[in-house]
Amino acid sequence: MRRWETPEQRAEWEAEVRSLHDEMARIAVTPTRAKLIGFETTLASAVEELVRRRDERRRA
Repeated sequence: MRRWETPEQRAEWEAEVRSLHDEMARIAVTPTRAKLIGFETTLASAVEELVRRRDERRRA
């Protein structure tokens, strides 16, 4: 769970995350197996792609 110093910081973080997607939904999944992946590289590249797509939409 992520912790913020202030409610304002949480609001800023949430606004940034929401700006990455046109629509969002919460989905619950019960896994039957698990695999360890390197979030430092895998997640970072996925977020970079979302930022790139958001920026393209804003320029359009």
